[in-house]
Amino acid sequence: MTGPLVSICVPTWNGASFLGEALSSALDQTFSDFELLVLDDGSSDGTVALVESFRDPRLALHRNRRRLGIPGNWNRCLELARGKYVKFLFQDDVLVPTAVARLVAALDTAPDAALAFSRREIRHEGIARGRLPLLDGPYRQAVGAFHASFRGRVDGASLVADALRQGRDLTVNVVGEPSFVLLRREAVLGAGGFDPSFTQLVDWDLWLRLAARGPLVFVDEVLGVFRVHPGAHSAENHRRLRVRWEFVRLLDRVRHHYGPCLPPELRPVLSRTQWSYRRHLVGETLRRLNPLAETLP
Repeated sequence: MTGPLVSICVPTWNGASFLGEALSSALDQTFSDFELLVLDDGSSDGTVALVESFRDPRLALHRNRRRLGIPGNWNRCLELARGKYVKFLFQDDVLVPTAVARLVAALDTAPDAALAFSRREIRHEGIARGRLPLLDGPYRQAVGAFHASFRGRVDGASLVADALRQGRDLTVNVVGEPSFVLLRREAVLGAGGFDPSFTQLVDWDLWLRLAARGPLVFVDEVLGVFRVHPGAHSAENHRRLRVRWEFVRLLDRVRHHYGPCLPPELRPVLSRTQWSYRRHLVGETLRRLNPLAETLP
């Protein structure tokens, strides 16, 4: 017996507030050849009861025996998925009815591609305007420039080189979150899956590793809503210094995977970018350890 073409995977933890809307958007897809796997990572709210209230044979609930954390739970999704393609959907997010169909069509027409991705709406709820991540400013400019830089598909070397030429920040995830990406499962497993040593940049790290192995395909449509709210992991991560050190590690990996294939004139640009991040983050660490440092002459 063969499995479904697509595995829609919903990793969740204490997600009862928004999970019902996410699951409904998955079950309402126009594309029908999929399984819906919910991976609960030890919720203590009403998450499990909510999932069990859905009566649909395509939905299966799996409860981890111990807490795996975010990257671990994502990798567990990859282990359990039976589909050729894997579609993550976060507990806070929502897909439009045609999302899976449009992304499957994109990957079907590009057998050498590791993933397909789309635009998404970013919706902020319950966060003061001055603290909004992913809103306007440098992020919006970086994503807009990236979307405008190619038509249909892009390879990793071109992605990195164009960013360096245009002064775009290589630590910015211009592809987007897993909810708006369709992955070729075999390619993801071949790349080693999600690296649990990352937290905020765990998806961007994988996208860059996949882009070193094959092209990325872009569906130029808004295929869902990425919800940012005070309880979301992305909002919390933006306040943690540890996450900022991931930027330096990510740039080290970019140098490892792409440095040899960059044009000679761009290699020193990448080196300067790495040095700038290191210097900035060392300074930020010292300021947090000694708040009086800023007042010293």
